[in-house]
Amino acid sequence: MKLFIYPALTDINVLSCPVERNASSLNLLIAEVLIVNPKVTRFCKVEIQDSNKFEAVYLAKFRWERSEEERIRKEEEERRKAEAEGGEEN
Repeated sequence: MKLFIYPALTDINVLSCPVERNASSLNLLIAEVLIVNPKVTRFCKVEIQDSNKFEAVYLAKFRWERSEEERIRKEEEERRKAEAEGGEEN
């Protein structure tokens, strides 16, 4: 989001704009914002609570775990492919 080129922002309101209207959940949107800028104190007229911060941490952890699983899966596929190609050369 271009919004985060201003790191000092702490109070953001995007009510009734496409970002807010297309979000599946306000809590999820708040978590997404907090991952990028944890200094936000209000978002869409909602005061940021500890529960919002925990949701952001868990969302970031979930995404990291999924990306690690994907990375490991791709590395395993590449290793198997290299072994298969190496076995064909012999």
